[in-house]
Amino acid sequence: MFWKKSCNFCGYKLNKDWNFCPKCGKPTKDLSIEGVFKDMFEDIEKEFERIDKMFTLEKDIEKPKIRGGSLHITVQSGTGMEPKIEIKTTGGYKTLEPEIKKKLGISEIKEIEEKPRKVKITEEPETKKIVEKGKTIIKIELPGVKSEDDIEIKRFEQSIEVKAFAGDKAYFKLIPIPENATINKKFKDGILEIEIER
Repeated sequence: MFWKKSCNFCGYKLNKDWNFCPKCGKPTKDLSIEGVFKDMFEDIEKEFERIDKMFTLEKDIEKPKIRGGSLHITVQSGTGMEPKIEIKTTGGYKTLEPEIKKKLGISEIKEIEEKPRKVKITEEPETKKIVEKGKTIIKIELPGVKSEDDIEIKRFEQSIEVKAFAGDKAYFKLIPIPENATINKKFKDGILEIEIER
């Protein structure tokens, strides 16, 4: 992330990993949520510039280093939740994925791979909606679903997609959500409970 070689307040030489000056105690970076996001997006922008350069032909190379594919970066944030960054790549970008994650400091995030499943029947599950102060609780009945490993939840900008599997049967539900909502989930006794808080 962006850092200064010396403290703006006392001039002490700084390490790039320090958030505060060890001499005067003043912050070395803008630690507000806006500052953190600004730094994060600057890093992402630099990474895109580097990747764009890989498409330009060099004198001794006839073809670009990357041929086809896509790079998707999703940033999720909400009140009381730490920003979460997900990176998904296909094609030629797949080889760059570990390096991009490392540069953005998100190498610890593990991608959840969807398991190929044989499904004969797909149906919409029984759903109950409970609205309380500032939050909505969605209870989804998933008979035959044994564990959270059999449930796939994808979050989009204004909805959540729920897929659950019980043998050769699949359940599918799309739930609209407000922008920037905080989402919590739990699964017990065949019922998936999703709490949506604004």
